[in-house]
Amino acid sequence: MDALTLMAIVPAYNEAGRIGSTLDKLLTVKGVNEICVIDDGSTDGTYEEAKSRDVTLLRHRVNHGKGQAIKTGIQYFMKQDYQIAVFIDADGQHDPYDIITFRNYFKSHPEVDVVVASRFGTDQWIYTMPFFRKISNLLSRFGLWILYNGLDIQDPQNGYRAYSRKVLGSVTFDTTRYEAETEMLINAHLSGFKIGRIHIESVYEDENTSKFSLLMDTWTIPGVMLRQFFRFKPFLNRKQLRQRRVENH
Repeated sequence: MDALTLMAIVPAYNEAGRIGSTLDKLLTVKGVNEICVIDDGSTDGTYEEAKSRDVTLLRHRVNHGKGQAIKTGIQYFMKQDYQIAVFIDADGQHDPYDIITFRNYFKSHPEVDVVVASRFGTDQWIYTMPFFRKISNLLSRFGLWILYNGLDIQDPQNGYRAYSRKVLGSVTFDTTRYEAETEMLINAHLSGFKIGRIHIESVYEDENTSKFSLLMDTWTIPGVMLRQFFRFKPFLNRKQLRQRRVENH
């Protein structure tokens, strides 16, 4: 995988004043072959800020939700010829230089199809992450573990993650908000793809910049977990899941 090719996909909604810095850093990261920004119906200067950079810019005329922005990014990615898509938030909470860690992980773990960044155990997790966000994340982690045969995603609400082309070409999802990220992980797991992790730091200078709603999104995530659980019944299909892992590798 020495010639691993990679696209950074940046969903964005009303990130004026933040997205420019994120893109400027991304443009200096070695090994990022293309940056694709999906402006999800922003009503501030997000579109103009992104347009002034050397990136591919796609635009929703109205806001559809992060899940739909991710889907638009995947559709564009699949028309190109890259091997890996890394999803990174536009608000500056993710360090673009951690993409190098994603690349190195894929190179050293060729059996892995999905890599999810984890803040678990870092100084930011312990001292800086808002308390209720931390509780929500831990509940999501426990839910995935108990419902999906021990699926252990340390930081399931972290939007910083990478997928191989094989995963994005076969895994589908129906939801359109933040729960889409959880649905993608569940469906990748149930399809037999192997999920790995890297550890990163995140920045929480201003929690108000996050579009994640503790009131709304915290409850839609368990909803998609339960829906997929009753739909696919993973507790009855452990043998099929093992077989899918063999077929995918």
